[in-house]
Amino acid sequence: MSAVKNMNKYSLIKELNVIPSINRESVKQLSKLILNDQHLFESLVEVAFDYDNEISLKAIITLEIVVEQRLDWIDYKLSYFTNNIASLKNENAIKSASKICNLIAQDYTSKFDSAVKLIMTHEQLSEIIETCFDWLLKDYKASIKTQSMEALFHIGNKISWIHYEVRLILEKNATNQSSNYISKANKVLEMISKTSMA
Repeated sequence: MSAVKNMNKYSLIKELNVIPSINRESVKQLSKLILNDQHLFESLVEVAFDYDNEISLKAIITLEIVVEQRLDWIDYKLSYFTNNIASLKNENAIKSASKICNLIAQDYTSKFDSAVKLIMTHEQLSEIIETCFDWLLKDYKASIKTQSMEALFHIGNKISWIHYEVRLILEKNATNQSSNYISKANKVLEMISKTSMA
């Protein structure tokens, strides 16, 4: 990983291109580079959605790692992120995006102040809700579905009809899913029951 001084979008693409086929360790190294240079974050978000190829996949996996550590950075590109999440086709890219949606949902519904609470528009929130419901209903890996159901649970703490819809989906699908899905679904259903009793 070459630490390029004054790195721009094109040098970022070059760095992503040299990472061997979704090598998690190399992606982590690149994420450290981005965490040390915030102006690269905007380019990273754009590259994650610019192409439907291996470079975009590496970019969104890197984005997930960066956002886990600096969630506040997504605030500046929230509109771009929410406008593009539904267009993802690769399941590994969707997995990373669903994790980011869950992190955003947790931050949005947290009892603590955050920028996302102040800047999130109704349209952006609706895009996250619709996309998470799509991911929950379609035939995707359990990891995507569990991140989606958790994100929807958190948002449902602010928008009550979501809990009702999530409950219907989870109860209907609980028998024909993986053990990971069933375990998370049971936890989410339990949390929904507790919030509806409160």
